[in-house]
Amino acid sequence: MNKNIILVKYHEDFADNMSCYALAKIIENQTGEKICYENKPTLRNNFEKYMSSFDMKYNFISSTRIKEIAKKAYEFNSYNKKNLKNKSKLIKNKSFKLENIQYLNSEIINNFQFKSSDFIVNHDILEEINTQNSIGLFIDENDIKENLINYNFILEAAKRLNKYVKRPKLYIFTKKNLNGLKDILIDYKIITIDDWREEFYFLKSCKHKIILNSKYSYSKNFWATILNQKNYYYTIYDKKLKTKKLPNNWIGI
Repeated sequence: MNKNIILVKYHEDFADNMSCYALAKIIENQTGEKICYENKPTLRNNFEKYMSSFDMKYNFISSTRIKEIAKKAYEFNSYNKKNLKNKSKLIKNKSFKLENIQYLNSEIINNFQFKSSDFIVNHDILEEINTQNSIGLFIDENDIKENLINYNFILEAAKRLNKYVKRPKLYIFTKKNLNGLKDILIDYKIITIDDWREEFYFLKSCKHKIILNSKYSYSKNFWATILNQKNYYYTIYDKKLKTKKLPNNWIGI
């Protein structure tokens, strides 16, 4: 193993783990250092419960070694070539910033493809999504409980997509009742699925996306978008997430 390594913090949500891993992978490609996680059974088992479904590659090192390295590591929240100092790196940030999209390559994106799709049981829903001008939106129940949803943003996003997309249909993946969509102008459908893999697979299969800028929902919407990008698919994002060099089909409102 290289003297300098990239330490990655565990997160409970698989999409937040994707964000940390992707940032680490960008740095790994630049420096040749290796991505490592703490070899702590409880954390490792919870991590692998989700991430083993994807084709990710990483190493584990002991908690003792982690503590030694972390004290001297340079903490990264966003990729910047100027900050690639000659020391170990520590990745904590659980949301992937839009400004770093330009550094994502096919290798990183392929790491987040499911190894198998055997978990799909609702083939009728998938067929509907694939044959419609589908718009995908994930809303985490914790965002609803904590009143963190900007419903006006969702309504405006749907209104904007209605201008660009012929006969759009919005598919909202959530496990909680929604009370703020009564004025929405397009056809929509609430979908509740227990298996997180199937839910995420359907979300990313939607042609167009709305990236909700909220605490718990952002990462799933972001990665579902990245994993199914085409230059004729539209993405609506919150322009408060200021950035440059986004694809032309990304629309900030």
